[in-house]
Amino acid sequence: MKKMIVNCATCDMRTVSEETLQSYEQIVVNSALVLVTPRTKELLNRYSVMLNTADMMEVPEGDNVRLNSQNGSYELTSDGMPEAGVIALLMVNGSLTVGEDALEAARAYQSIRVNGAVNMPKSMAGKLTNLSVNGSIETYPDGAIRLRRNAIIDKTFPLRIRENALYWAARRLVFTDPALDVEKLRAMGVRFSAKTALIAESLAEAVTPLLTEDTDILIVSDGTKFINGYGKLDKRFLKKHGPKAYINGDLFVEADAAEVLPKIEYLYVNGTVKIPADLVDAFEEIDAHYEELKVVKNWGKIIEDNVRVKVDAALLEKYPTGVLVTDCAMVKIAKDLTPELIMERLSLSDCAQVFCTEEQEAAISAIAEDVAMIGGMGDAMDGIADMVTGSLGLNPDLKVVNAAEYVM
Repeated sequence: MKKMIVNCATCDMRTVSEETLQSYEQIVVNSALVLVTPRTKELLNRYSVMLNTADMMEVPEGDNVRLNSQNGSYELTSDGMPEAGVIALLMVNGSLTVGEDALEAARAYQSIRVNGAVNMPKSMAGKLTNLSVNGSIETYPDGAIRLRRNAIIDKTFPLRIRENALYWAARRLVFTDPALDVEKLRAMGVRFSAKTALIAESLAEAVTPLLTEDTDILIVSDGTKFINGYGKLDKRFLKKHGPKAYINGDLFVEADAAEVLPKIEYLYVNGTVKIPADLVDAFEEIDAHYEELKVVKNWGKIIEDNVRVKVDAALLEKYPTGVLVTDCAMVKIAKDLTPELIMERLSLSDCAQVFCTEEQEAAISAIAEDVAMIGGMGDAMDGIADMVTGSLGLNPDLKVVNAAEYVM
């Protein structure tokens, strides 16, 4: 009998037939949202169907049900009003922005499901009882012009401003450009709002009056470079960023940073600093601010920011000082790795999924940090792992579907 694996953001199973379910020995569905009806929900319970989902949504039967499914960023405006007489559902995998004119359009949906972030005007807070969010809800000031979540206000910004406008960023405003014409912003009556404002010391006195009272202010050294996301301090850091930097995320200090550290004049890390033990003393000599300092090994090899990684005995034996795998989506541990070798030479950090054997699981758990899932599911999970990078071999008894949306 055949097996099926479905990987998608939305799996529509409202019309799945018993004949389809009978034709597979096992069906595995990995989806943020699964849509069912009372009929198909009962039908699924009779067959070998495994649903790995954040949300199962039961909707009525009938041709008047309409699903508006969006992947990525989506803005709902008054033009998005559903047709009269239909049961409308809105599903967003990503971020949803509700426009100021969209309250009635949003209310017209029977249900709005969001896997991600929602931005809406403050005046709408608490008024959308049909809204379900697997993520965060942020409100913005009514009438504000919305900027990027982390918005850099540089010398080009005054060229496109609107008179008496309020500008809003969901996370952070950055005022570090010495060429910024703050006087023009003030003369045009412009104001800014965000959770936090990052301001160069020489601009602080002029910029602060332009901020709303609920904006937290952080004053940084003049000449500070803003780096959004994971940072790496290595021998090339000064050439790329200069001696002053604000890291909006974690910072990894590499072994070759020893000659660079004495030249760092100012460093602010909005996260954790991960550093080899032999560089701690030199790091503590510089003007650095951070949330946490974490001592790590002098890794022989660092593997980062990959979709899929395979770690086997040959890799660990090649690097006696150890291997760090960080910020990777899927890590597969080869069966030839003993628990002892794992404990001695491997470290895992900030990875989504780690697949291993039952014998390896305890060792992986001991050396892993901020890993969402550890374990394995036998041949079915091996098939999913291979599928992710398209390396699945031809198997006439296994059907794999990768899609943003899939109707079964």
